[in-house]
Formats: sequence, C-alpha cells, structure tokens
Amino acid sequence: MTVADRGIVTNESVGKAADALGTRTGLTVRARRVEGAPVVAVRIWIPSGARAETAPGHAMLTGRMLAEGTRGRDFRRIAEEAENLGMNLTSFGGFEVYGVTADALARDWERALEWAAELTLESTFPADRAAFVARQIEADLESMGDQPEVRTAWGFLEQLYAPHPRARPVQGTVESLRAACPADTVAHHTRGLASGVLVGIAGAIDEDAVRKRAEELFSSLPKSAVPNAEPPAPSGTGERHREVATSAEDQAHLYMGHLTVPRGHADYEALELVAVVLGSGAGLTGRIPARIREREGLAYTAYAQTIAGSGFDPGRLVAYVGTSPDTVAQAERGVVEEIARLVDGGVTEDELEEARAYLLGRDPFQRETARQWAELLTEAALYGLPIDDPAWRLERLRAVDRSAAEAAARRHLRPADLLVTVGLPE
Repeated sequence: MTVADRGIVTNESVGKAADALGTRTGLTVRARRVEGAPVVAVRIWIPSGARAETAPGHAMLTGRMLAEGTRGRDFRRIAEEAENLGMNLTSFGGFEVYGVTADALARDWERALEWAAELTLESTFPADRAAFVARQIEADLESMGDQPEVRTAWGFLEQLYAPHPRARPVQGTVESLRAACPADTVAHHTRGLASGVLVGIAGAIDEDAVRKRAEELFSSLPKSAVPNAEPPAPSGTGERHREVATSAEDQAHLYMGHLTVPRGHADYEALELVAVVLGSGAGLTGRIPARIREREGLAYTAYAQTIAGSGFDPGRLVAYVGTSPDTVAQAERGVVEEIARLVDGGVTEDELEEARAYLLGRDPFQRETARQWAELLTEAALYGLPIDDPAWRLERLRAVDRSAAEAAARRHLRPADLLVTVGLPE
C-alpha cells in the first residue's frame, strides 16, 4: 500500500495550498520599510518552478537565463552596470518559483526595481548563452551527484515522491539539459508570467512610492493569473528499503521517513515543535541525536525533521544519520524506536517549552535584514499566509499545547511506515 493509498497525500490534502495559486492575481506587490542599513532588497518570484515544468530542468534553465540578456542590454552590460552601482542583480531557478533578485543601496531603489522588471519582462534568451548556462547547470548536477550524501538524498526523494517532480533534482537531468533549446525557456517563461508575478521589496524605502512604481513597471501583466496544471500526486516507488551505491570509502548515509503535510496545514506548527524535540534544533539537542550520536556513538551527524520541504506539496518526516556501514542496522533501529517512543509516550512539558523557546528565540533573527524581509514578503504572497507577521507567528506557536503536539505526532508520524534509503560504498 502506498502513502497515497493511506489517504496521507491526495489532491484534496493540498487543496488549501493550491487555492493560493488558483486565486492569485496577475501581480502581487508587498513592500516594507526596514530600519537600519541604507539598502533595499527586491525579490521577483514567478510561481512556475520545477514543480510546473514540462521537462526536467526547464525551470532552472529559464530562471538562470533571465540575467543573460534583454531587449536593451546583453549579459555583459547588465553585469557591468550593476557592478558600477555596487548592486547584486541575479536570477535563479527553484522548485516552486524562479525569478530575479536585486540588492542595492536604498538611494538606487528605483533603478534596482526597474532593472529587476527589465530582466523579468524583457529577457531575450539568446541561444549562445542558453547553451552556456545549460552546461553550467549540467556541471553543477554532476558535481552534486559525486557527493555520496547528495546522491543518497536524491534516491530518498525519489523513493518518497515519485512520480511527482520533487522526486528528481531541481536541476533536471543531463539528458534533458542537453536537449533543451531557447524556445523551451521562452515557452516556460510565457507560461510563468501568465501564472502571476510576486514582488517583494524591503529596506530603507517609502512603501507607497515603491509599491506604486512596481505596479507601473508590471502593468502589462494580465489582471488575473492562470494557475499551473497540478503535477501528479506523490506515491513513491513502492520500495520499503533501497540501497544507493556511492563513492564513499567507509561512510554510510542513512535516510528514513515518509511524507507528512503541506505548508498550509493546520498541524504545521505542532509538527515544527515536535521536530525540535526529535532533533531539528541547534547543537546536539533532540532525542535522535542524543541517542544515536551521544549515547551510542554511532554517528558524527544525526538530525530529524518532520516538515522538510513543506510547501504546496507535502513535506516529509526525515531522520538522517551519517554512520559506518557496519552500524547502519543499529542506527536504523534506534531511529525507529525513538520515533515510536515519541508517538506512543508523547512529549514532556519541558521538552515542549524548550522547543517553543528555541523557535521563538530564533524567529527575530530571521527578520533583521532587508533581504530577509523581502524573502518573507514574497513567501507570504506565495502561500497566501501571513508568514511575514511576527504576531501571527507568535500566536501560532503559543497556541500549541502538549495535547495538540502529541495529537499531531500521532496523526502524522508513523514508525511502522518509515521508508529507508541508505547510501553505501560501492
């Protein structure tokens, strides 16, 4: 029986998150004044990343190509003129979004916003640069594939998410990159712009002036967005245990877990607290690292998470242990027992309050800079959640009591259903 068959992952279970895409306008602009350094951060997010691509790697290639030439400037001039102002102007591709980032002095906020809009709306995707960027991505992909931990992680994602796009590297495949052409990036970007554009601007700015200018620059966009087609729901490969051959000499990489909930799920914060109890916090705290690393001495690295990668699609419970090939079975048994102990026995009041204190204490440090605020603004727009509101975050975390945390753990953590991927030396 697959995860989907058990009713954990269905189109209905991610409907709340999908609604954020389906009801989005053609342009969403968020601006916030941030006191401190005289800088501005601009983020342009297009919600058509690898999750919405028609072939592996097209979203990454499209995103990276946005900075490679526009109707008015080639890539050299773009780079030189940004450097002359001390501006960091780049483009990127990701799983849920791709787009443009600009970090500049506050006095240059209008230029930064104009150039970010130029890259977004006027890119020409020149063929010679497309071939060059595709080779760069291919090299990145091959370099990452040489890393034993990454290769094993890719196998784990496939085991959990196939045939969903999350099952493959966001860079795509060597074959798909070599087969891609500029027309593919043009087509992807055309669909992307139709799906809506999210603009987040933060820094030493006049919010109203910045918002007004952004709306002027992107006024050519349609008033309403066309939602992307939903990808196939993740069901997994059907394997309970898989091995991945790696180039490691004497190291095993153990991944264990299953799918849990999307970002908009009501149990998200409860599971976030449970994750800290299990081992997602700082240092050696958490039941899994305390047992596997400290008491049993089986690993140099051990951690756990309950909502890893959570977004429009379900995140995952994942426990990772870097151990010896000879002690993989012992480490695996310890992880299962610790998760089962939490599900069956619950958490203590001290554990819950320490987890809450950790998350609440960390939160202000994620809201300090213009860059951080720009990311929060666009993330909030992406998911249709007030993630950028500190009071909302505080309320959500404080609302989780012990019984709520334990109930969420029982609903979403299933020790008997843990899937295992282990990377072993060839």
